Amino acid sequence: MRALIMITFSTVIAVSLMLATAMAYPKAELMPIKGDIIFSHELHVIGNGVECATCHSSIDTSKHASDFNLPSMDICASCHAQVSEDTSCGMCHRNTVEPAALPRLTRPIVFSHAAHVSRKVACTVCHAAVEASREPSAKDYPVMADCMNCHDGTKAPDKCALCHEGRITLADIHPPNWKMQHADAANRNNDWCQGCHRNQESCVACHRGDNTQGKIHDLNFSLTHGLQAKGKLTSCLSCHDSKTFCNDCHVSQLRMPLEHSLGSWRTQHGEAAREDIENCQSCHDSGDPTCARSGCHRDGDGVRGTDQSIHGGRSGQLNGHGPWHNDDSYFCFQCHTNTRTPGQGFCGYCHGGD
Repeated sequence: MRALIMITFSTVIAVSLMLATAMAYPKAELMPIKGDIIFSHELHVIGNGVECATCHSSIDTSKHASDFNLPSMDICASCHAQVSEDTSCGMCHRNTVEPAALPRLTRPIVFSHAAHVSRKVACTVCHAAVEASREPSAKDYPVMADCMNCHDGTKAPDKCALCHEGRITLADIHPPNWKMQHADAANRNNDWCQGCHRNQESCVACHRGDNTQGKIHDLNFSLTHGLQAKGKLTSCLSCHDSKTFCNDCHVSQLRMPLEHSLGSWRTQHGEAAREDIENCQSCHDSGDPTCARSGCHRDGDGVRGTDQSIHGGRSGQLNGHGPWHNDDSYFCFQCHTNTRTPGQGFCGYCHGGD
């Protein structure tokens, strides 16, 4: 039994790890070049006022992210004559036995330093922390969020292809099952999505009203969505303005609750309204004159609300000083507006203007 429990537990752990791996969102970052070089930007830039172009002399003509724009030993020797001496390797290299140059890494993006330099973009706009760094680190390199500070669609273009054309595919950035579970990922950490998708245009491109059938919602969703709308309203509101969206569809397609089509609904809906007026108002709010439409409830004579199809034998209850005089939440005001002014509206049924 104990062995079975251990096997089951191990299986659960293995499956969990597989799912976590499958749902993980890999990062497309420019990692720092790793090597045994010892170098302090702080000492050179802040301590000695060395300009960026002194060491990175090719930067203003560099048009590719793969260009090697780090200084060679000859550049260093222009200030540090001792670098050519065999006994001075430890000044720049941790490994003095087999000193090595920094490796040339593949940069999977489209980027031109020359284009940015020509637009007078300061080095510190992208490399904000580099002048104070004491050794090479990830902070020396801009992340996508830094790029998006300028490339927001207003100050500079924000199209993906500007940097990622033919270099990084969706498969490189998104996990294989991202189409099925990206909504959950977006709800958990929307900041990750907004690194690229600063507005809802990307969502609307897929989730617009004419292509959701069978993709976002089930095939029979038009028949069952009412249950979800009542039970998962917050989920619906993440895409839809409930009142506007619902009304536009229900009105154009003449859709209404099933009970509205029953023959008895015409005589029984008043009771349903009195029991749960909020349910009625989810579609028929105060700005919707449904009840007063032709053929329905209207008060033609304007006196005491005596339309028998509405009040039946209760019109006699209007005689005397009823509770509606002091109770603004009385059920009368579910239909009538309490003007509290003689001669006007509901009050005018009984109280003249004099």
